[in-house]
Parts: sequence; C-alpha cells; structure tokens
Amino acid sequence: MSNPVKSTSNLPSSLQIDSKNKITALYARTSTSDQKNGLESQIRTLKEYCEKNRITNYELFADDGFSGTKASRPSLDRMMALARTGGVERIVCYSFSRYARSVTHLLTALEELRGLNVAFISFTENLDTNSPMGRAFFVIIAAVSQLERDLIVERVKNGLRNAKLKGKLLGRKKTRPSE
Repeated sequence: MSNPVKSTSNLPSSLQIDSKNKITALYARTSTSDQKNGLESQIRTLKEYCEKNRITNYELFADDGFSGTKASRPSLDRMMALARTGGVERIVCYSFSRYARSVTHLLTALEELRGLNVAFISFTENLDTNSPMGRAFFVIIAAVSQLERDLIVERVKNGLRNAKLKGKLLGRKKTRPSE
C-alpha cells in the first residue's frame, strides 16, 4: 500500500510516506455483529464510490460489532494512526453516524483530520470537508455544538441555584473533618 520514502519531515524515516502513495481510507462500522448485511452494504457502497471516482489506492477499515459511542475501536484506531503518520489522503465513510455517534467525537476527529490535511467525505450526507460547502458545514456544526455545550452549562447552573434556594445540600457527604 504505502511506501516509506526519505524526506525532510520530522517523522522517523520508517514512518514517512510519499504523497503519491497516500491511500484513501474507507471506514465502515456496525454496532452489532448481527448486522452483517449492513456492513456488507456499506463496504459495497464505499467500493463503488472509489470505482466511480477512479480511486484505486484504498484500504478498507471495518469495525463489526462496535458502538459508535466508543471513541476507540480497533479499525478506527489503526486508520487514525495511519493518518497521523501522513499515509492517508482522505477518509470516506458511509455516513457521519458510522464514524461517530457523538457530536463531540465527530467534531474532534474532523478538527484533527483538518490539521493533518486529510479530507473527510461522508457518502450519505454527500459532504467533502475539503470543499467550500463542506468547510462551511463544518463551521456550522461546530457552532451548534458550542451552543449545545453552553446551554448545558446554563441549565446545570440554574439547577444548582434552584436546589440551593430550596435548601438542598449540594455535594457529597463529608467523610472526614475539614479544617
């Protein structure tokens, strides 16, 4: 797949990748092993995408039976490790939900990929983060995510204030005398 070459990069020579040999990483995932047909369908769609777009240098990464709420999955971890060494040009996944179920995980991953100069393409949402519309969409999602976090903080503070006004003791019981 990818061949290490000499370069002036800060990476050790064993990890350096010639830009011509970067791969397209295809990512598929199902939550349970009972979803074999779903995994096959995702893989077929991703391979058809590569064929249609004349992408021949690709590698498939598939996690069968792993929840999208888990940020660490065997194939996802291997794919991201390869991306961090410069061996991935783009990641193509069937949909955002196959990559991550949590907005926070998705945004963190997209931000890391952007920093690594790795494009992220979601087949179902027809989104490429290297396009102007894809970047705009990313910014909008990030803004909504920030709003969501801010609203949660506001609700927690209001709930704590309300509990205090009602005379509720907050925090856990003391287990030792404090000074």
